[in-house]
Amino acid sequence: MLQGLNLVLETEHLLLRPLELADLDLIWPDISDPEISKYMAWEAHNDRAQTVEFLKNEQARIEAGKGITWAIFKDDSFCGIFSIIGVVRSHRALTYNKAELAYWLGRRYQGQGIMTEAGKRVLEFAFQELGLHKVFVSHFSVNKASENLIKRLGFRYIGEQREEFQKAGVWYDHKLYELLKVEFAALV
Repeated sequence: MLQGLNLVLETEHLLLRPLELADLDLIWPDISDPEISKYMAWEAHNDRAQTVEFLKNEQARIEAGKGITWAIFKDDSFCGIFSIIGVVRSHRALTYNKAELAYWLGRRYQGQGIMTEAGKRVLEFAFQELGLHKVFVSHFSVNKASENLIKRLGFRYIGEQREEFQKAGVWYDHKLYELLKVEFAALV
């Protein structure tokens, strides 16, 4: 699925390239920041070995054709990551061609439009290069920054799951969105 594709993406202001094992020191300050992971499915890393395992898993995801995580750079500075994960092409007699969007951004880069610009390019890659039919995304209902990004990217709201999961002893609601290839094409 990913073999033969150019996985380096560029926009007017950004460079996105696949995460590498050598990125440990680049991502450590942000992936270990509890404020970034507060409303994410993962906990802040407290040991660099966790981050090494994360980077190895991201390499394996690419090799298995199950998705890709890009490091986002602006003016040669690492800002955060954007991912296409959980790629499902088919199951039994059914064709899906869908995947999930995931992302996070370092605090010092928030509010600069970086994720909107990166997200549009990642979606373009998902629909044009990967040939996906649908991309879906979700967020903790209390994460308004994520909700705003998802809306800016043109996703259609499909519903909210009440008390869907627990993190740090708190039950959270969960909002779900999706975007079809034809819907994305109408946006650009």
